[in-house]
Amino acid sequence: MPILLYMEASSLREDILEALYKARFTGTKQSLLEELALTLGKEPGELRPVLIQLEQNGELVFNPDGSLSLTPAGNETGGRVMRKHRILECFFSEMLGMSPDTASEEACTLEHGVSDEAIERLGRYIRGPGRSGLHGIRRGKRWQALTLLEAVEGDLLVVSCVRCRGLGGRLHDLGLFPGTEITVVRKIPGNGIVVRVKECDIALSTEIAASILVERAG
Repeated sequence: MPILLYMEASSLREDILEALYKARFTGTKQSLLEELALTLGKEPGELRPVLIQLEQNGELVFNPDGSLSLTPAGNETGGRVMRKHRILECFFSEMLGMSPDTASEEACTLEHGVSDEAIERLGRYIRGPGRSGLHGIRRGKRWQALTLLEAVEGDLLVVSCVRCRGLGGRLHDLGLFPGTEITVVRKIPGNGIVVRVKECDIALSTEIAASILVERAG
């Protein structure tokens, strides 16, 4: 297979695993072939041979109802790709001042080629002592790159990055800025999440919660 076609196939493979991994955490229905194709902007026929290859590699399974499920191996790969995307996106939006949409597009382009070591170093740099407001985050710990929407009730978290630039000032006023410890009080399926910040309970929409990156404290 020519190198360019191989790289495109590899990127699509990772995009599929990332999309299924993300759907598993957010509860979004993307587990059917047609819905997955719509999410990725592809035709179902483009995805089918890649999905078959992923099944043969032991990274996903076709369920009797037509849905797709990740195996532990596929789950690991999907999580790794999503983590790369999140850290790159955070770097572009927070540190380079790009808009969230542009930052996400750039992250999609680079996430397939960047090494795990580079991501680890970039993650440590983003939350290093050179940035104001980040001294509460532990250095040397692997950044899990969760969004607030993916947390569960009772989680004690530390805000790592706020990606919704238009609402950044308002969220800062509420105490939601990098380095702040928060607790997930309640999740409202489809309607948002309630978090506790400095003894105050704050309700956030699903869109805003998905734009706040966190790591587990402790």
